[in-house]
Amino acid sequence: MQESIMKLPAWLLMLIGFIMVALLGYVDYLTGDYSLLIFYVIPITLEAWFVGYWGAVTISLSAGLARFVSDYYSYSGSSVRYWNSLQDMIFLLMVGLLIATVKKLLAAEARTSDK
Repeated sequence: MQESIMKLPAWLLMLIGFIMVALLGYVDYLTGDYSLLIFYVIPITLEAWFVGYWGAVTISLSAGLARFVSDYYSYSGSSVRYWNSLQDMIFLLMVGLLIATVKKLLAAEARTSDK
């Protein structure tokens, strides 16, 4: 399955990631006070693994924006919403970068073990 996903162009993978983030943002808005932060890791993981660093950063920032927008319209007047959204975005960005780094290190190890 990984080989078939790797054959897809990067722009299509990014589009799929954006659609997933948008759907999660909408569901996050509908649930209100319940946080769906952990589910945003799914599209970030897919982009980090199959697209790389720039895909992980782009989808992480869009997921952070989706979290902010859903929280902004879900809560009436929380004074810490900006801080919480920043923390969520940093968390998602760290997850994406860590997964992209793991993929890069595994690929480098596979190349060196083949020699």
